[in-house]
Amino acid sequence: MRRHITRALVVLPLVGFLPSVASAGPQLLCFPMVIDGARSLPWGSGSWNSPQPGYDLTRLSGDTAALLGADVPVLVRMETLRRAVIYAAQDGQAANRLFAALRARVSTPTAGASAALAQFDLGYAIEAFRQTRHVLPRSDASGPSDDGYTLISQALAARGSDPAMQYAAALVASARSFRGVADEHLRLASAGAPRGSALARTMAAHQPMWGDRLAASPTPASR
Repeated sequence: MRRHITRALVVLPLVGFLPSVASAGPQLLCFPMVIDGARSLPWGSGSWNSPQPGYDLTRLSGDTAALLGADVPVLVRMETLRRAVIYAAQDGQAANRLFAALRARVSTPTAGASAALAQFDLGYAIEAFRQTRHVLPRSDASGPSDDGYTLISQALAARGSDPAMQYAAALVASARSFRGVADEHLRLASAGAPRGSALARTMAAHQPMWGDRLAASPTPASR
């Protein structure tokens, strides 16, 4: 066990800031992403669950959509959506507006990366919101019933090689107990994560969640 964990820490070096994670808990909520100061929803520090007191939830859907432009990296999208669903769990109307806005971006005719990313955003938010019932006092909003993993898979098919999106799929598949599927996504994410990148550092910070499964993933690219 020690040999495997040591190898994982060599493979995925801890460089710079790493988010505070829970040792156990829902994968899409309790394990923040490394975003290196990129713009996201307002947030506190010291915990995975640190929404900013007094944040106006009527702004949530608009603020979230504005932070999900086509040029925003997938890892930053994942962190923004993680924060968004934690806020949305506080208020049923805010949750309904958030998912209406995300769904509208999917139904609006777009092309190329923008369409795939909108599909990804909705799928990831659906799966993250589904997990809020396990750890947060939740409002009366039940959230969409769509299969978020299917939406993410469709986005991956459209995007082609995307290690960060593979990692998102690994998190969702693991949360759904699709272990073999999750491990394959994890392998592809690890293989495509450059040393010292935000994705490699995120995966290293998430070691408590993956254990030996991450140690078994291939060495990240050295580029």
